[in-house]
Amino acid sequence: MNVYLFELKAQLRGFLAGVITLIGVAVVFLYGAYPIYRDSKADVQHMIDGFPPQFAALFGVNKDVFSFGGFYRFSSLYFMLIVAIMACGWGLSIFGREKRSKAVDFLFVMPASRIRLYAAKLAAGLTLTIAAGVLFLGTVALIYAQFGDDPTATSIPLSRLLLAACSLFGIGVLFLSFGALTAVLLRRIRSVSGIATAFGVLGFMLVSLPEMTGEEKYRVISPFTWFNVSEALDHGSYEAGYAGLAAAVAVLCLTGAAAVYARADARGL
Repeated sequence: MNVYLFELKAQLRGFLAGVITLIGVAVVFLYGAYPIYRDSKADVQHMIDGFPPQFAALFGVNKDVFSFGGFYRFSSLYFMLIVAIMACGWGLSIFGREKRSKAVDFLFVMPASRIRLYAAKLAAGLTLTIAAGVLFLGTVALIYAQFGDDPTATSIPLSRLLLAACSLFGIGVLFLSFGALTAVLLRRIRSVSGIATAFGVLGFMLVSLPEMTGEEKYRVISPFTWFNVSEALDHGSYEAGYAGLAAAVAVLCLTGAAAVYARADARGL
């Protein structure tokens, strides 16, 4: 419990900064930018028509951005990017703290098993991920309530919108597991923010592969597409196969990280 509380306290400043950024971007996109897009449809449509197809695919820009659901689809990629960087950073920071402070020897002489220490750190990371997701869901619900007179918003049930927003939980857990595994495998972590940003940007860039190539098979290597926001908004569900893939990858990464954490000597960690 002491390790769990310590990690929560240590991550508090970064957590608040990340959540404020996430909520701020959600407000700017959904509450600020969406009405502008909706009310300037002709001008925006002309601009979209001038985009190269590859550019439009990369940034998720299409003719559907003039509806509330379509604009959420477009915005969701950026929400995922922020959460991926945040969660990966938490995994790197929580599981790589002792490496960066050169205190691994001290940690492992504590009267607790390594698996127990690992579990406490993982619980702290999951708590941060869940808390960020809950705050985001609350923000989306409040913004949705402000568009009660907008038929393109109210045509989407709040339950489906919140289900689509739940994709951030999946992305958060997935990238937390990437950060945890990376932290225990690397002998030295020079920059938590740099590595976390690289993971997040790579995930963001891979989204464009299925769109640009027209090949569905590329979704297998594009984690952001495993949680299909369009499927949640249109049908009220996620694709079981890809959701299962995400769960399997997260479990595999976390199990691998636990195995390395439990067996490596202090010098190796």
